Amino acid sequence: MRMKEPSQASTQPLDREAYERLLHRVSFLHQWFQPTIEGVENIPLDEGGLIVTNHGHFGIDLPVLLRLILEGRGRVVRSLGDRVVFALPIFRDLAHSMGAIEGEPEATVRLLQDDQLVLVYPGGAKEALSGPEDAYRLQWENSHGFIRTALRAQKPIIPIAGLGNEELYVQVVPQDRVRQSGFGRFISQLLGDKYVTPIYMGLGALPFPTELQYIVGEPIRLPYGPEAADDPETVASLHRQVTETTQRLIDDGLRQRDRAGTDADADPETGTDADTGARPGGVSRATT
Repeated sequence: MRMKEPSQASTQPLDREAYERLLHRVSFLHQWFQPTIEGVENIPLDEGGLIVTNHGHFGIDLPVLLRLILEGRGRVVRSLGDRVVFALPIFRDLAHSMGAIEGEPEATVRLLQDDQLVLVYPGGAKEALSGPEDAYRLQWENSHGFIRTALRAQKPIIPIAGLGNEELYVQVVPQDRVRQSGFGRFISQLLGDKYVTPIYMGLGALPFPTELQYIVGEPIRLPYGPEAADDPETVASLHRQVTETTQRLIDDGLRQRDRAGTDADADPETGTDADTGARPGGVSRATT
């Protein structure tokens, strides 16, 4: 969810035992998604850092990523949630158990300066609910708050590419069409236009058992002091750098995944597709 810009901040204390217990309870997600993580060593062992990543469907994969980091580095990650997550007690209690706080810059700065890890989805609801034509395209254009927060805390930004998290469901009715319905107008008036949810199809209510892959990039250390947070040009320049770096991680990961899928489909002796006789690149084998 996108970080807000304002105001008064409060940090919910973390119960580490409850955090680990919750991640253990959702271990079935690991069986379902068979997740992997590459570059986990880029997450510091004892330094604060702001993790940024692309937003998948409904954030369902968030506990999977948190558990991978906990297992790989022994570290808790505090994630930032949108105000809607904290509006209902049942979701608020779950979010707090998972270490989430409402996305306020002042609280985030304090966590980072306390050498904690904080995760934010700069694309927010817009990215999470976008159409399939925008899958794996970062939509961070209007989100500069995370750069200012990292500058004020003087902590690095750690980019992570999430692959598979935008393939958990198939979108059957886009957001624009839902907005035109009575239900869509009701949600828009109640919560805001960006929270109108498209209609998705999975295995019933369950997501498809897509393999999740995460690629952690090297920490991006910001070569400016906290005063740079008030310089729009510096913030815009750093925003471009972080966005382009994260997008490149995603694009490279997708290419590697596609190559691996092509190689897996090919016959190991002939280099042709075991089912169709097609060679990688789409050239079919002649038949007689």
